[in-house]
Amino acid sequence: MKVSVLVTTYNHARYIAQALDSVLMQKTDFEYEINIGEDCSIDRTRSIVLDFQRRNPGKIRLLLPAENLGNGANRIFARSFELAQGKYIAMLDGDDYWTSPVKLQKQVDFLDAHPECALCFHNALRIYEDGSHVPVPYNFADQKQISSLEDLWQYNFIATCTAMFRKNAVGDLPDWYSDLMFEDWPLFILCAQHGNIGYIDEFLGVYRIHGGGLWSRLDTIQKLEARIAFYEMMNAKLDFRFDHIVKPLVSARRKELAAARSIAEIVERTLPPAAVVLVMSMANQDLRQFQGYQARVFPDRSSKPTQRLFASGSAGSAEASWIAAGGTYEFRLYRGRAQDELLASVTVTQNATRLCSPRSEQELRKSGPFIKASPNPVPSGTELAKTTLSWDTGDGSLGVVYVFVNDQRVHYPADSTEAIEQLETLRAKGGEFLLVPRDAFELLEEYPRLKEHLEQHHQLLASEEDTCLIYDLREAPDMVKG
Repeated sequence: MKVSVLVTTYNHARYIAQALDSVLMQKTDFEYEINIGEDCSIDRTRSIVLDFQRRNPGKIRLLLPAENLGNGANRIFARSFELAQGKYIAMLDGDDYWTSPVKLQKQVDFLDAHPECALCFHNALRIYEDGSHVPVPYNFADQKQISSLEDLWQYNFIATCTAMFRKNAVGDLPDWYSDLMFEDWPLFILCAQHGNIGYIDEFLGVYRIHGGGLWSRLDTIQKLEARIAFYEMMNAKLDFRFDHIVKPLVSARRKELAAARSIAEIVERTLPPAAVVLVMSMANQDLRQFQGYQARVFPDRSSKPTQRLFASGSAGSAEASWIAAGGTYEFRLYRGRAQDELLASVTVTQNATRLCSPRSEQELRKSGPFIKASPNPVPSGTELAKTTLSWDTGDGSLGVVYVFVNDQRVHYPADSTEAIEQLETLRAKGGEFLLVPRDAFELLEEYPRLKEHLEQHHQLLASEEDTCLIYDLREAPDMVKG
């Protein structure tokens, strides 16, 4: 057995089918098994995985404890790990999913070709289910191609759904692993003691953030407290061999914790309960959360979708040679030039960053309207790639094909004017206050007229130069302060 895919799941009835479908769609030249650890969910998760196992008895094995093992996914994962027969281990939480059918093949090929690497990972799209944040890459352009154990101690830059590692690099999991809060980070540290960490710069999965996640439900202070506790416990369990790395990290996190507590105190002292707070932050930062308040990110990093005519005719084919990595292209076939009736659509991506599944070939009606792209996803490896679109209106009537482009790469406002427009749009949607933490002061300075706009039109409620600024957005922007 080459690969064991370990799926851990609890109360993932809304997501687990998509996760398992993404594993079953893998195309490989080796054997792989799927081991699902279902930790006594109180929703329909167990019945769903049982149904999948019945339909795939030779592929899926189930670990179904009689009672909940608890402590996140650590304990159920540890049991699944013991049963795994594969040379390599791939991980997937039941609320995430893979987007490429060659994800496993790419990672196996990488580890086979790089014996000096104990594990490898790829990029993923981070999706915020509540809409509080636009989708962003999990790893940004500065991600190192080869990382070390010391890099991994700094922070966990590996999304769980993107990791594949050599089972013998971990050996037997220590007894204390099951008692840790984090499932993935300590596992990767144990593994990285025996080799480097390789990075595949492609989007091959989606990391979903939702209210039911153990980590995402914590606020900023709780997350920092958890990281500090992890550093101290992990360091002790490894006999303080990494003291020279961990001590400076703990010191830095304690400073961040003190700053976070100061901001939380200012927010609680200054703002009314349950207020909607826009939080200015960089794209690679988690959105700061405050107990008792609704936090929304500013500025919005999404680009405005664009639309243009691609082709026309009752049937035909045309090449699109400008498919960029990180972009999502939706081709829509309409009847008539006025776009009166949408007949069919297909979404095209590079690097397999598929946000919604296109209709399968079986679903395309032979005698009815259709549009399809081949290949899709388009092969990666070049700045721009190409695919061929084919379409037919089904009845000989005139058709037009429009392409809607949505770039999933991170985009900040182009200038102060756009930043002001975004702020006022968010204000109109319910944003009541703007919080600018100290680590976002530099970002604010990049939009000088935005700063002037805030000073002229919105009252400054708190001005702590070493901590944060808070502006009141509730008044109309034409009320200039004296």
